[in-house]
Amino acid sequence: MRPLVLPALVLLAVACHDGPFGDEGRRTEPPPATTSIRSLQELLAGAGVTVEGDIVVAGTVTADDRSGNFYHSLLIEDDGAGMELLAAVDRLHTDYPVGCRVTLRLRGLALGTTLGILQAGAPPAAGSRYPTDYLPSRPALDAVLIRHGQTTTTVVPARLSLDRLTPQHCGTLVRIDGVRYAPEELEEATWSGYKRFVDDLGHTIHTYVSPYADFAGEEPPAGPCTLRGILQYETPKGRYLIKLRDATDCSDD
Repeated sequence: MRPLVLPALVLLAVACHDGPFGDEGRRTEPPPATTSIRSLQELLAGAGVTVEGDIVVAGTVTADDRSGNFYHSLLIEDDGAGMELLAAVDRLHTDYPVGCRVTLRLRGLALGTTLGILQAGAPPAAGSRYPTDYLPSRPALDAVLIRHGQTTTTVVPARLSLDRLTPQHCGTLVRIDGVRYAPEELEEATWSGYKRFVDDLGHTIHTYVSPYADFAGEEPPAGPCTLRGILQYETPKGRYLIKLRDATDCSDD
């Protein structure tokens, strides 16, 4: 894994990160972003790197670990570009819920792409087939991630049709209207695993729900519906996936 050093991107302010959110006595101002998530995506072009410069990005949390479908991860989005932060910390949603604004310091972190999504985390072990690993602890997470105050905002997914999906949408929160569950042969009728949905033109997309998610045993709807979730791309099968955040990400509206 090669290092990433961008001399032109200089950290303009340095501060120690707060403790867990809600600790009023230890709040500091986050440093300003030095680049954008989109710029990082374009720079890396899918390669794996370890960041050595003082590179900082900011964004809004669009998905968390509340339902169990996103395991030890947060999705962060800014200006139509998204990335995922991996951290082996339980209950991330209590400190970093959907709708909160965060700043991420990337120095020392590994960056790579999985399922079309830019990921940040700890450098992987030698010989690992993954470009990133999980930050190992709460202190390691606190050293790089800062929440902006106590407020949250409503996150609005980008409304797209199946024929308009592109790799640039991967990692972002999207909404697909007018689709219908189309079970494949011998498929169990619960959310767990991959489920195929089709639109009126025959375009398809699959959802993914972990068997450990708290809604994995519920049944997908029988009629027309709207899907929301984080867009992914599965290269070997050449198909887009939507990873649902919870059961309300599929509705009949």
